[in-house]
Amino acid sequence: MSFLKQLLTPFVEFDEDQKKQQANDNKTTAPSSVPPATPAAAANTPAATKAPAAPAAPDPNAQHPLINSTPGNVAATGQVPTYSPAGTITAPLPEHAQYFEKLIDNANATNPIFQGTDYKEFVDSKVDIDDIQDEAIKYRTAYNVLKSTGLTREKLLSTGQEYLNLIGRDMNAFQGAHALKYQKEVRQKEQQIQKKTEELQALTQKINALKTEINQLTQDINLTKDSLNTIKSSYLLAGENKQKEIETELQKISQYF
Repeated sequence: MSFLKQLLTPFVEFDEDQKKQQANDNKTTAPSSVPPATPAAAANTPAATKAPAAPAAPDPNAQHPLINSTPGNVAATGQVPTYSPAGTITAPLPEHAQYFEKLIDNANATNPIFQGTDYKEFVDSKVDIDDIQDEAIKYRTAYNVLKSTGLTREKLLSTGQEYLNLIGRDMNAFQGAHALKYQKEVRQKEQQIQKKTEELQALTQKINALKTEINQLTQDINLTKDSLNTIKSSYLLAGENKQKEIETELQKISQYF
């Protein structure tokens, strides 16, 4: 049995703290956990029912470690995502789940806001008492034990909110960098395809026009050839007939004179 379970105590202190905050909880609510998405973050979201306004150009300086240091092709990472029958992704890639764990670990270790015992230590401590089945008892037990290290309900909630904000800011940075990379690696190629498609259409129209001209010229040539051949044949036949006529006359002259 873990040391936290061994230190299981009555939960009076926690209940008192809970009652003290109950009035405030009824009057106020926690702020939004994730900062509003930047225009770049919404650049690649699906279209709404009404046509949205054109997205702002991505920030040319937007950067994020997962965007700037990894290839744009999922297959190149060697990781295979899982999809639902509807085609939506059902679980994050392992590297992304690990990224947020490291993000929180690093913030916990380096950011002064998270000095001392806070939300992260509280969540980690619950792992030590997973054999407690009652969730309420598990939470209160972990809280009561960590109170001796300076943890308060206010700090537990405020640092939890800060971790949410940390993730929200990182997600906005990711989407900004993603929009920039999308613009460079997808939009530009889409524009190239559009340009070449237009060139192909123009060439197709030109080819069709040339085919029409060729067909017309072919018809003209055939008519001209037929006419010229007829004239030639008629001329040669007339010439041959005249030659025969003269030869016949010459033969008769030779015969009779």
